Amino acid sequence: MKRGILAGLVIALITASPAFAAHHRTGSGGMAQWGSDSQEGDDGSFSPATLTGTYIFEANGFMNDGAQGSAAVLGTLTFDGVGVVSGNLTITAGDTGQWSCADTFTAGSYTLPTPVSGPGLGTLVIPAVTGSINFNLIVPSPDGSSAHVIDSVNGPPSAILCTGVPALTSLVLTGHLSRVSGGGGGGD
Repeated sequence: MKRGILAGLVIALITASPAFAAHHRTGSGGMAQWGSDSQEGDDGSFSPATLTGTYIFEANGFMNDGAQGSAAVLGTLTFDGVGVVSGNLTITAGDTGQWSCADTFTAGSYTLPTPVSGPGLGTLVIPAVTGSINFNLIVPSPDGSSAHVIDSVNGPPSAILCTGVPALTSLVLTGHLSRVSGGGGGGD
């Protein structure tokens, strides 16, 4: 009786394991290929054209402008499909200075090199009054409907985000992009 229950449990665990599921979904052992399921990205190609149109951009994290505190960014970014991004952002500091400012820019940039397979990995540079905020970005699907970002500066960013606010000595942000208009993505 105990062996029967144990054998049933082992079979249930094996069939529920990701490796087993990947084997039966992809037809080969091991890990599933990126995009092998309709809920996972796509094996299509990525290029700057993958990000086209207007996106809501939101990011949260921490900053130091002489006082440590939380930071939040909210706004829109418009990607032109060839590597230029423009936007309108509101940046809020939750430190002892408690400031908020609006930044409009037209000369940001982004890259999205074509990988062999997998998600689109690229960069996003948002210019500031002085310096810039640099992000690594990941686009999970060639339709370009969304992306995730994380600040990629190692060390002090030495940026002034808006006129009249203190210079940053450190910044850590993670965020998300969601397309609201335009685009259609697609690789070349």
